[in-house]
Amino acid sequence: MEFTTLVLRFRLKDKHAKWLSEQAREVDFVWNYCAEFFLKVREREKRFLSAYDFNPYTKGAGKAGLHLHSRTTQEIGDEYPTRRMQASKAR
Repeated sequence: MEFTTLVLRFRLKDKHAKWLSEQAREVDFVWNYCAEFFLKVREREKRFLSAYDFNPYTKGAGKAGLHLHSRTTQEIGDEYPTRRMQASKAR
C-alpha cells in the first residue's frame, strides 16, 4: 500500500504571522500537557486514558489564559491517544 503526501504551501501576510505563531505555541502547550498527563496516569494506574477520559481535564483552559477555543483543546485531547495507540508507545 502506497501513500502520497500532499504538501500545501501558503504565503502568509506578515500581519497574520504573529497570531499564527502564538496559536501554534498554545497548541504545542496543550499537546505537551496531554503527553505529561497521560504519562503520569500510565505510571500511576498502569492504563491508557481514552479521549473521553481526558476531556474534563482541559475544561476551563480558556479561563486559565489560553486563547484557544474549547473545541480545539478537546480535539487535541482526542488526537493524542489515537497517535499513541498508532505508535504503540506510552510515550
